[in-house]
Amino acid sequence: MRPVSPRLTLAGLVLVITVVAVEAMAVATAMPTVVRHLHGLHWYGWSFTAYFLTDVIGMVDAGARCDRHGPRASLVGGLVVFGVGLLTAGLAPDMAVFTLGRALQGLGSGSLIVAVYVVIARAFDQERRPRVFAAMSGAWVVPALVGPAAAGAVTDWVGWRWVFLGIVPLAAFGALMLVPVVRQVTASGTAGVPRLGLVGGVRLAGGLALGQFAGQRHDWTSIPLLLLAFATAGPPLVRLLPPGALRGGRGLPTTVVLRGLLSGGFFGAEAYLPLTLARLHHGAPTEVGIPLTLGAIGWSAGSWSQGRFRAEDRRPLLRAGFSLVAVGVASLSVLTLGSVSLWVAAPIWLVAGAGMGLAMPTISVAVLHLSPVAEQGANSAALQVADVVGSAIGVTVAASAVLVAGTAHLATALRVADPLLAMIAVGGLLLVSRVHGEPAPANAAPASAAALG
Repeated sequence: MRPVSPRLTLAGLVLVITVVAVEAMAVATAMPTVVRHLHGLHWYGWSFTAYFLTDVIGMVDAGARCDRHGPRASLVGGLVVFGVGLLTAGLAPDMAVFTLGRALQGLGSGSLIVAVYVVIARAFDQERRPRVFAAMSGAWVVPALVGPAAAGAVTDWVGWRWVFLGIVPLAAFGALMLVPVVRQVTASGTAGVPRLGLVGGVRLAGGLALGQFAGQRHDWTSIPLLLLAFATAGPPLVRLLPPGALRGGRGLPTTVVLRGLLSGGFFGAEAYLPLTLARLHHGAPTEVGIPLTLGAIGWSAGSWSQGRFRAEDRRPLLRAGFSLVAVGVASLSVLTLGSVSLWVAAPIWLVAGAGMGLAMPTISVAVLHLSPVAEQGANSAALQVADVVGSAIGVTVAASAVLVAGTAHLATALRVADPLLAMIAVGGLLLVSRVHGEPAPANAAPASAAALG
């Protein structure tokens, strides 16, 4: 079989990230219109959380599957399921079916993103990985520049359904392009015992769902539901994460936890940013997408910068990233003031996005650096699950604040939610000193570098 070049491998990976980026930017922009047309404001938080929950299931399944059988099925199959989810959401007659479509998108996305990390770990050496992650972040630039504006224009002129249906051909093309790439990135041959099976992944997702449900109830049942959520999600989460993660163990355990804290602060705030601009500042769909565009551009710029950071100790990048996210999220509170312009959101989210660009790929590089070959899939799954769990918790914090205050008092709710979300990022900043650890054993070198040329 003719070897696949590293450039083609990277191009295929960038295409996968582009598909996910287009969907993410488009969905965030279109959601206020979707809930208005389908009469489902009370489903708003669940439309994001459904994605996160099934994302977890896809990640857990892909973590073990990639270590044992290689990334092909998870990467290509994930794109197919993702495309089916786009079709379901685009054709949905009501918010229940729309949320089902979002769930399918999450299932496919979780599977393919873990496979992407395994491909990077086995195809590129340690020195090249920061630039590979920078290139993947760069895949957000074009979707960031044109995605929100295009999604807003499509929503205004054609209809929100085509925001989802229009991405389906891109997902299909991505699946076809990646077949020759992943065919030569094989299993490690040294896969260990999976930390968590598919049943455990479903249990973890169910516990997270119970947690959000408990957060949205404000009667005596919320406390027992919350306890049930911890009892359901706690054991599988402990099994999935590296030993010592929940007590801040130095090195890999803390590095994985940081990903969850970073995502919780940022994505919890971002989920409600378009609604804030639409409801409090009467922004049109095209207008509310512009701050998201600048946030993604800041993310890409931060990622490009970390890819050229030469020092072995990358903790300064993490400190800078967490600080910028905390400042950006906390600053969103000013948007609750009637005298403040909608456009103040643009520089605020540019700053927060730059922080994500510095910190997210730095965490990814550190996790792969600390992972033996036999655990690359499992640790990549743990990293992505921490990402999703943090995001789900962040969205739940914001959703709970909105429901307590009532939609008529959205400004009051956000004055509580945004500072709380900023404190999650501050918590991550305090843990950065525990990131430094010993690298994985020497056998963690790319297993398929020769096959890839």
